[in-house]
Amino acid sequence: MMKKLLAMLLVFAMMLSLAACGTGEQTPGGNGDESDSVTNAQTEAETPDPNFTLDLEEGLNYDTEITILYVNMPGRTDELECEKLGGGIISDAVYERNVAVEERLGVEIVSIEENNNDPGVVVNKVATAVKAGTDEYDIMAAACFVSVNESLGGTFADLRKTEYLDFDKPWWSQGFNDVVEYHGAQYAVSGDMVLSLYRFAFVTIFNKFLFTEANQPYLYDYVENGTWTLDQQIRLVPLFERDNGNALQDTEGDVYGLVSNDYISVDPYWSSCMVDIIKKNGDGDYEMVFDSAKLFDVCEKTMKLFYGCGNATYNVKHYGLDDEQNDIREMFANGYAAMSTVRILELEAGSIRNMEQEFGVVPMPKFDENQKEHRTLLHDQFTVMCVPTTVTGEDLDMVSAVMESLASASYRTVRPAYYETTLRTKIAQDPQSAEMFDIIIDNIYIDAGIIYTNALSSFHDKFRQIMGSGKNTVTSQYKAVTRSAERALEKMIMKLDKIIQEG
Repeated sequence: MMKKLLAMLLVFAMMLSLAACGTGEQTPGGNGDESDSVTNAQTEAETPDPNFTLDLEEGLNYDTEITILYVNMPGRTDELECEKLGGGIISDAVYERNVAVEERLGVEIVSIEENNNDPGVVVNKVATAVKAGTDEYDIMAAACFVSVNESLGGTFADLRKTEYLDFDKPWWSQGFNDVVEYHGAQYAVSGDMVLSLYRFAFVTIFNKFLFTEANQPYLYDYVENGTWTLDQQIRLVPLFERDNGNALQDTEGDVYGLVSNDYISVDPYWSSCMVDIIKKNGDGDYEMVFDSAKLFDVCEKTMKLFYGCGNATYNVKHYGLDDEQNDIREMFANGYAAMSTVRILELEAGSIRNMEQEFGVVPMPKFDENQKEHRTLLHDQFTVMCVPTTVTGEDLDMVSAVMESLASASYRTVRPAYYETTLRTKIAQDPQSAEMFDIIIDNIYIDAGIIYTNALSSFHDKFRQIMGSGKNTVTSQYKAVTRSAERALEKMIMKLDKIIQEG
């Protein structure tokens, strides 16, 4: 049943912007110099541009339900659905967005929540439905790495063939588009419609009290003068070590220079140190560009960071479904870490926001000072949207109109509620951290070699295993893995070519 008049006054202004039709000047999807450039132009920290309007004709009224299947996991619980107002600035913005789109297009958005921590459950449900030929789902919202892998099996529709999706608009992630678009076809999309595009970015946080106590400048200074590097972090880590007297590494009472982990918290070094895996060549084909010598050098430094600083680094071992991230966060919140590597998501926790000691946020460190820019990795669990191939013809165009409307409305309301109000104002504890968030988000880099990890024999995961072993075996380990990944890439390309030909 359509939501009633409760929200009408709140969404009136949004509805006016959704109803507007205009072209505006559009930003091309390209990203300039492919070698080092960042790829998420849509996340630049700026006020939504009024010139970018929703280009849907007047009078669209579908009078039907649109079913979205999504998984309820940390970082994604409030992306797509909110049942009522009053839950907070973000959930209210999501509610108002959905009501505005429902009213604009005459649809009822029915969100089906899958309460399961396995990111593959939602994808498997859609794949099963497609094989059975049923049309119970219109849109799937799921973790990137499992979604793009499933797309290789022909489960999802080519979104480039829809009527209303405009991939050049700023509410879509240009970086994601650039990576997953393949010879004019694209089977998944991401952007301002989902907040995990921000929340799953890796950052370095630091305890300002401990830095002041150690007579050290805040990390902002190093970022600004270009010296925030792995070498700099290695130098800093031992300065903060403080043992409670038993010469053991304890989770309470000791103070560490760095609290991190050798599992997903080492993934960011692929991007932050500019070790690329797969890029597109001039013909738009995927090709391996992996440089094992560069990864070896990165490993030398990260090994020193994790294992060469005595007891000053605390390595929280992986367990559960990345639950060690909670432990890292809590140790930092309790004042036991001068620095930690976390996802932005962790900064929303009450323990961090209510810390007695102030904290700051900076990007991940660069490889060295010769590297011109910082780059940010998104954890490959960020949300993407796909449409099952059982949605066809006019129904596919209708679904594309809903997706475009949701994304456009998110760009104007949900994104500012999260990025400007929550992240840069409430979570950032000083103007410098707010500026750092801009650098972090503006420099998100998406590598096909990471988001297609399942199809590539979990290529980037091998680095986690090497870090966990404490020995730099990059050269020997990646010699065999690279050959198998190249063969896997060939098979992946063959699958994509086949889907395009059959489509």
